[in-house]
Amino acid sequence: MNPKTERIRERARELLQSEQVASVIGYKRGTEAHRSTPAFVTQPDECDDLIFDCTCAQNLANYLRKRPGKTAVVVKGCDARAVAVLCNENQLKREDLHLIGVPCEGLVDTDKLAATEGVRLADVTELAVEGDAVVVQMGEEEVRLPASDLLRDECLGCLSPTPVLHDELIGEEIPPRDEAKFRELADRIEAMSPEEREAFFTEQFGRCIRCFACVRGCPMCYCTTCFAIQDTPQYVTRMVGLDENRMFHMGRAMHLAGRCVGCGACDRACPVGIPLRALNTKLAAETRDLFSVVAGMDCDQKPPLVEFLPGDTEEALDTH
Repeated sequence: MNPKTERIRERARELLQSEQVASVIGYKRGTEAHRSTPAFVTQPDECDDLIFDCTCAQNLANYLRKRPGKTAVVVKGCDARAVAVLCNENQLKREDLHLIGVPCEGLVDTDKLAATEGVRLADVTELAVEGDAVVVQMGEEEVRLPASDLLRDECLGCLSPTPVLHDELIGEEIPPRDEAKFRELADRIEAMSPEEREAFFTEQFGRCIRCFACVRGCPMCYCTTCFAIQDTPQYVTRMVGLDENRMFHMGRAMHLAGRCVGCGACDRACPVGIPLRALNTKLAAETRDLFSVVAGMDCDQKPPLVEFLPGDTEEALDTH
């Protein structure tokens, strides 16, 4: 058992036994060793199910709204940023939460892992990040591979591996990573000609089946009725075609402008592999350039597109 898992179990048990919280949300092992799933713990004897490692991908901020009683939640850097945005948007009350912050070494991309020579995904029994290496255990066999080849793209350029918001921190702080890695695909798209960019997104949006997995996975998508499925007024018809898909994705991207924390939940959820994070990253960069705001990095910062300031430039107002 790794030290972070051991400490999370201890703290979860203490918080429940002392009745400081009504429940703890963390991670537990999934159906396969290279997967994890959210764990909702309400009894001290359930705390031994909790884990923390490089498979803990879900953004747990997604499960915090409308929960009864005070809740303790395990937060990585991206989870904590999402919590900060939701608090600033009055969707969560900070006093109802106890944040167990855990600095994150990065998440293993299972698609990259499956494509790695010598790795049999079905045989993996344990995964861990140790320094610059991902350690893959397959029974008695151990393989060490470069982390730069196997971590998710958003993790390689993570701005906040250490949670910016927490009540306690388990593990040593980890400095921000190379942001250029985070923006790599968005920058490649930006460098395209308008015609190439149009062709790129036409191909990507043409594959969308509008399953709304990206909406369900995103902690920022909490509208009671998504604009893409409401009937009155009807912004997007129920037909799944290129024009409708383009309206859905562009409308959603605009809705997330200045709010997306770059956790990659949309990319992970998409069953046809549309690189949605690249679009959101582009809008996040535009928002930062115009308003000097990075979503979730400042716990007291209101989302820039919900308020006007006397000093806002004409360019910013036009864009708004």
